[in-house]
Amino acid sequence: MIKHRNTALCLLPLLIVSLLLAGCAARSRIQNAPSTETVTLERIDVERKADRSEDIWLFLAFSGGGTRAAAFSYGVLEELRDTHYLRNGGERRLLDEVDIISSVSGGSFTAAYYGLFGERIFDDYQDVFLKKNVQKVLINGLLNPINWFRFMNQGFDRTEMAIDYYDRHIFEGGTFGDMAAEPGPQIQINATDLSIGQRFTFSPTRFSLLCSDLAEFKVARAVAASSAVPVAFTPIVLENYDSCQVEPPSWMPQTRKRARTDRRLEELVSGLDSYHDKEDRRYIHLVDGGISDNLGVRSAYERVHILGGARQASQVLAGRVPSVIVMIVVNAQTRPERPMDRSSRAPGSSEVLGALTDTQLQRYNVESIALMQSSLKQWSDELSTPERLISFSSTSKASPIRKPAFFSATSRPVSPYPLTRSTT
Repeated sequence: MIKHRNTALCLLPLLIVSLLLAGCAARSRIQNAPSTETVTLERIDVERKADRSEDIWLFLAFSGGGTRAAAFSYGVLEELRDTHYLRNGGERRLLDEVDIISSVSGGSFTAAYYGLFGERIFDDYQDVFLKKNVQKVLINGLLNPINWFRFMNQGFDRTEMAIDYYDRHIFEGGTFGDMAAEPGPQIQINATDLSIGQRFTFSPTRFSLLCSDLAEFKVARAVAASSAVPVAFTPIVLENYDSCQVEPPSWMPQTRKRARTDRRLEELVSGLDSYHDKEDRRYIHLVDGGISDNLGVRSAYERVHILGGARQASQVLAGRVPSVIVMIVVNAQTRPERPMDRSSRAPGSSEVLGALTDTQLQRYNVESIALMQSSLKQWSDELSTPERLISFSSTSKASPIRKPAFFSATSRPVSPYPLTRSTT
């Protein structure tokens, strides 16, 4: 999503122009390269950076919500930078403990920028993106007659125009290889696989299933997929190559066995298996990640669930059971006023579309939060032992436009970590 009060109303001008130009590009551009290496999906993407504390696991989830979500996520990064805690006689910033940032749609702009450029984000991100009217830039591009000739060329459309802008003016040609070389947290940019309706993470594991190399893939293209509102933007297309050998992980047989009696797990396994069908699923079409998870939190649940629970997942993902697990969900969703409730007049099409979109997002967001709360409580119970009890707590802070949720699981007894707020 770009910048909007709500998805339907704000993107309406872009949608109208897009429909007028629909069909100009016969085929989408394919930008993921094939790989011939044999891969094993043992660790499913999570590798801790060496400078993180071994017994603390900090997970951030940046929701969708256009520029509002990008700005809110940026503010959370600032707060984590300025909040310190005492650890082993020294002072550390909470920002330095972040292991994973999972992002969707508008939140993916902030996550990707931080992943590529680190703390440079605090110097120029506001000018590069937050204070730019990107929606206006894209609409003007659609109305520019010079671009009409480009639309007639195969593979160039309104989505490619957006990618070109993101790549040149925001992400500076950065690739996932560039991001992996940075010392910051792991960035998980999420889109939706349109055909199966499941989350698609731009990760080495998911690209391995496609026999493709993520390292050379442009970050701008992934962010565009994560924020590609259906119809307003055409889907991003990846090719599912048949050029490599994918070895199943050692835990997969047990996962398949559990899936026989677990409907959620069966759906996850079925989605992963679908990428092995190189004939009927030759091309993967990706759209806005908010369709499958607008909060970006389900990646954590799905990883633990598919690995067989918290204890098994902690060994596979972290190599040990951490003492402190913290999840911060940055939810930029709003509750807009509905003038239709004060009138007997039949609401217009855009008003109905906006209400339907907000209703579905609200209900699914509530379900996602409830799922994570119950899951973390269950994980705490699984990890607890008589000698090392794990407790779970959940808090939220809300304002008319800001609704972050904080979940944590902490072992007891544990030494207190005093927090201090930086004055700089």
